[in-house]
Amino acid sequence: MNATAPVLPRYTPDGLPASWLAVPPPPTGFHRGELHFREARTDNGDIEMICEWMNRPHTAKGWEYDWPLERWDAHIRAQLRTGYSRPVVVERHGRPIAYMEFYRMAQDIVGHHYQARPHDLSVHLAIADLADTGQGLGSRIIGDITEEFLERDPACDAVVFEPDAANSASRKMIENNGASLLGEVKVRHRHIALYVRVRDGQPLPRIGQPVRTPSADTDTDTDAG
Repeated sequence: MNATAPVLPRYTPDGLPASWLAVPPPPTGFHRGELHFREARTDNGDIEMICEWMNRPHTAKGWEYDWPLERWDAHIRAQLRTGYSRPVVVERHGRPIAYMEFYRMAQDIVGHHYQARPHDLSVHLAIADLADTGQGLGSRIIGDITEEFLERDPACDAVVFEPDAANSASRKMIENNGASLLGEVKVRHRHIALYVRVRDGQPLPRIGQPVRTPSADTDTDTDAG
């Protein structure tokens, strides 16, 4: 775990109960209509493709991950060695169009800023070509992923989003997909708006530190069945 942490800048597992770290990785490898959400591979050119995408001006601005190939190689391989996150290539009719990261929010730095639970899921999305933006594709992907997460992980009661607080377009897209605003928080150098879409019948979490105690470890085992 310590060997992978330096190349996963948001991964913060210290202090978490053991059962939280044993939660399975986010689900991947599914279709929603013509979209296929597959795990990125290390042996087929995915890393080189993702590196090139993420060094384009519009993706670099949004993510700040305009890294060299060597760092991208280490970053993707590290994700595949943990249960924290998964690198995902989105294909449309077989054509790669976007890079995403699915991750367990409780193990992420943002999970320190609200009452995260071990199965909470979140995503980051980068559409590769500007020609594919502005057509509702991002909203469609966010909606599809939210529904898929809630269907595939019965223990997940919350899907979390963290757009830049000043990004009104992203905030509107997230709100249109049924997420509720918890509040705005500062995470490192970023000012983010924290949104959550909860499973029907579940309460909204609150801004504040998550519970990371032995008693939470026992509760998690019960919740997971």
